Amino acid sequence: MLDCARNASILLLAAFPAFAYRAAAQTTGTFGNCDPQIHDKLVGAEWRSPSDCEVKFDAYVRKGLTAALQPVIDNLTAHDWGVTGEVELQSITSIPRHTENKPFQLAEQQMHQGGAFFVTLGLDKNSPIFAQYDQPVQAAMAQFGAALKSMNAADGVAVQNALTDATKAEVEHTEIHISISINLGGVGIPNFKGGHTVWQLPSGGFAVSAPYVQAPTGGDVSAAQGVTYVFLGPFTPPTAAGPGTGDENIQVKGSLSSAPAKLLSVQNICIRIQMGTDLAKQVIQLIDWNAIKNLMAGK
Repeated sequence: MLDCARNASILLLAAFPAFAYRAAAQTTGTFGNCDPQIHDKLVGAEWRSPSDCEVKFDAYVRKGLTAALQPVIDNLTAHDWGVTGEVELQSITSIPRHTENKPFQLAEQQMHQGGAFFVTLGLDKNSPIFAQYDQPVQAAMAQFGAALKSMNAADGVAVQNALTDATKAEVEHTEIHISISINLGGVGIPNFKGGHTVWQLPSGGFAVSAPYVQAPTGGDVSAAQGVTYVFLGPFTPPTAAGPGTGDENIQVKGSLSSAPAKLLSVQNICIRIQMGTDLAKQVIQLIDWNAIKNLMAGK
């Protein structure tokens, strides 16, 4: 009986070899000279192995983004800033399942390093500019301590608000967090106090700045920061300006193609710059826009 069953299986595979192959093989988009077939070494795991094409495309994107931000890093580190954190550039080893037919996103670092592609910088605490913004914070902290001792609730609330404002101003002028994503279907920006602005960029695309964006980890307005977003590619801008007060949820919609030739390509880019708007505009001017354009052109 066993011999008969084995012989029947052999005959079935011989009769339908193409069917057997198609059922086992999965492919991704292509990127130059590469193998698009998925050779999954993570069978049974939540994520799968990437194809050779996905690995090469991921490395290509990270190299291009690094080149785009290098002038920013070089300029800031020459003026009392230092890099305090950045994504580790390493070859991807896993990727979410069922993504082979969707536009590629920088997923693995998003999952394992707290961001798809990012760099954080801090201003030297001995610099005059840091002292300029830290002095109001120290003064507000002293006043807040005195209000707690006096048990005066009204004074306590006013001083706490002053401390929150001073701390927010200090962070926005002494810390920078830049993160970049590609191929997004849309971006939601929760802004606690309204007042966002939208402007077109000379290099193409548009930017949205909001003064009280909810922290990525959540929380209320006390942890909100000013954030500027740069959108490149097929994004639809929101209304030109938001209300001066009140919560708002800014929606920026993206348009992506799932055509096979577009799966491993940079269709759109979103750059998130967490810092004061005036400084964010200076950072935007320092970005290597030719590197960005080449990346989106597949060069």
